[in-house]
Amino acid sequence: MHEKRRKKEKKGIVSDYLPWLLIAIAILVILMIAIFVLKNQGTSLIDKLKGLFG
Repeated sequence: MHEKRRKKEKKGIVSDYLPWLLIAIAILVILMIAIFVLKNQGTSLIDKLKGLFG
């Protein structure tokens, strides 16, 4: 009987963290795509940012 209760508790923990895990994976994917795009543009974007702030 205790084993069944433990399985339910583990399932609850996974279901609690699943949305946060999916959000974290989505953010990582977006960051990876952004880094890839910025690398292809080269230093021109960095120069534009320096021009805005400096």
